Amino acid sequence: MVRKAILCAGAMFFLLVSRNVIGETSAVINLKSALLVLGGTLMSAFMAFPMKSIQELVKSLRVFLRNNEADQEGIVRQIVRLARIARMHGVRALEAEGKKAKNPFVREGIDLVVDGYDRFEIHNIMEREYELYFSRKESQVSMLNTLAKIAPVLGFVGTIIGLIDVLSNMGEVGEIGKGMALALLTTFYGLLFSNFLFLPLAKRFSEYNRTEASLLNIILEGIMDICEQKNSHAISHRLESYLGLGESETEDDLETVLHGEDHVLQFPLREVSVEK
Repeated sequence: MVRKAILCAGAMFFLLVSRNVIGETSAVINLKSALLVLGGTLMSAFMAFPMKSIQELVKSLRVFLRNNEADQEGIVRQIVRLARIARMHGVRALEAEGKKAKNPFVREGIDLVVDGYDRFEIHNIMEREYELYFSRKESQVSMLNTLAKIAPVLGFVGTIIGLIDVLSNMGEVGEIGKGMALALLTTFYGLLFSNFLFLPLAKRFSEYNRTEASLLNIILEGIMDICEQKNSHAISHRLESYLGLGESETEDDLETVLHGEDHVLQFPLREVSVEK
């Protein structure tokens, strides 16, 4: 909340200063300059990258901007809950509960456990999935960095266009002013889009991906512990230690005592694939 307030205040301050600097310039010239830089940058992106990659980038940014902080504590609580269900109610209940998970990697991990894969197979399968997933994420960050490099270049292109217009109308004083305004504003917008949009977005998205990588490692550890039917309190303590948290028993302790987890008969998770 504080971060959003600071960003809004910074944006308003920047717009106020910019208005004072270029307030006398025609709105039409401002619009032309901005569209030249932004439109040219996006067109270059369509030429440089496959359409599928651009669509994936837009989708990732939509998810990222909607919720730019991974809910690590929520994921840990969910894994602990699934571990308790596996020990107390068996694989059928685990399968049903796993399908409700919002995180796709949690769902996939639970599916592997229910299908009877052992710890090492789960680790290898999910590790490959992670590598492919973050390879795509790194490619998307690279795309944003490329856009940040293209925008200033197109700003200079607009400057050249404006200077050409100036030189073509040396006899008309009014046209000289318009040409110079276009020349300078395109450079301004090129630097603006690069340093205040694409670069910060790429940096923040990269940091978000690092946080997500840490979260996926926690998911992998939790899924392997569920596979080995470890005690949920041990799983909770271990996973929360990665986050620097104390052991928290929220969610009403998941039926809290549910008759005492340690006294419930264990269900062999790998029997499901045989039963099927």
